[in-house]
Amino acid sequence: MKLVNTLLVVVACTVVVGCVSQQSHERALQEYEESQEFTTAELERLQQEVTQLQETKSALEHTVEVQDQIKEEQLAAVQQEVQALYTQIRKLDNTSGAASLTDPLFGGEPADFHDLAAALTKVRSGLDGQIAQMAYLREQNSLLGKDLSALEARLKEVERLKHELELVRKAREVQEAQLAKVKYEVLTVGEEIDRITKALEDKFGKSLVVTQHHDRLVLTMLGQVLFESGEADLTPLGLKIMKQVGQVLATLPGKNIQVEGHTDNHRIYGQLQKQYPTNWELSTARATTVLRYLIEQTGMDPKQFSATGYADKRPVMTNETEEGRAQNRRVEIVLYPERVMQDNETVATLAP
Repeated sequence: MKLVNTLLVVVACTVVVGCVSQQSHERALQEYEESQEFTTAELERLQQEVTQLQETKSALEHTVEVQDQIKEEQLAAVQQEVQALYTQIRKLDNTSGAASLTDPLFGGEPADFHDLAAALTKVRSGLDGQIAQMAYLREQNSLLGKDLSALEARLKEVERLKHELELVRKAREVQEAQLAKVKYEVLTVGEEIDRITKALEDKFGKSLVVTQHHDRLVLTMLGQVLFESGEADLTPLGLKIMKQVGQVLATLPGKNIQVEGHTDNHRIYGQLQKQYPTNWELSTARATTVLRYLIEQTGMDPKQFSATGYADKRPVMTNETEEGRAQNRRVEIVLYPERVMQDNETVATLAP
C-alpha cells in the first residue's frame, strides 16, 4: 500500500512535473520566437543603418574629392596669379631704371607656391616697395609733365613768333622790293618825265604840272585847257596834251593809274543840268573821258585804270577868286606803284 501510494505520488509528481515542463518549454519557445523576431528587425535596422552609413560615406568621399579638386584648382589659380604678379613686378623693376634687389619679391630665391602665406607675404612686401617707388616716380613724372607742358607752350609761342617774324620779314622784303622798284622807276623814268614835262610846259605853258608825292606821281591839267565850260569832251588842245601824256604813260609799265576829275563850287544851271545835274556827274564824266582816251590811244591794259569824280570837295585853292576857281577846275592823273587789283574794279566812281 505504501508502495502504491509512493508510486502514485511519483506518478502524480511526474504528471505535475511534465505539465510544468511543457508549459516552460512552450513559454521558452515563445520567448525565443519573439527574440528571433526582435533580432531580425534589429538586424534589418542595422542593415539599413549600414546602408545609410555607406551612402553617407560615399557622399562624403565624393564631397572630399570635389573639395580637393576645387582646392587644387584654386591653388593653381593662386599660384598663377602670384607668378603673374611676380613677373609683372620684375618687368616694372627692369623698366623703372631705379636700383632694386636682384629679385624684388623673393630676394633672388624661388617662391614656394605650396606655402601660399609665405609667398603672399613676400609678394606684399615686394609690392609695397614697388608701390612706394612707383608713387615717387609718378610724382617725378607729374613734375616733369608740368615742365614739359610749360616748355611746349613756350615752344608754340616761339614758333608763333617765328612765323610772325617770317611774315614780317617777307612783307618787308616785298615792301623793300616795291620801294626799290619805285625808286628805280623814278630814277630811270624821271629824266624822261622831266624832258617831256619841260617840252609840254614849253608848248602848253602851265597847263600841265608834274609833281611827286611820296610813292606816286601826279600830272595835273587845268580843266579849261582840256574842256570847254560845262563840257566833258576834250578840246583840240586837250587832245594834243593827252596824246603827249599817253606817250609818257606808255613808257611806264607796272603802274596803276587813277584819273580824278575836279570842279569849282559853282552850281550847274540852265539846260546843262539835264545832262549834268551836279558837279559830281560833270567831274566823273571828264575823268571817264580822259581814261577812255588814254586806253584807246595807248593800248594799255584797262585793268590798270580807274576813274573817280570828286566834284568841288578837294580844292587846291580858294573858290572865292576866279584864279582859285580856275586852279580847282582840273583833271589829275595819279600814278601809283603796282598793286594787286580787285577783280571787280569800278571804272567810274563818285568819291566824297
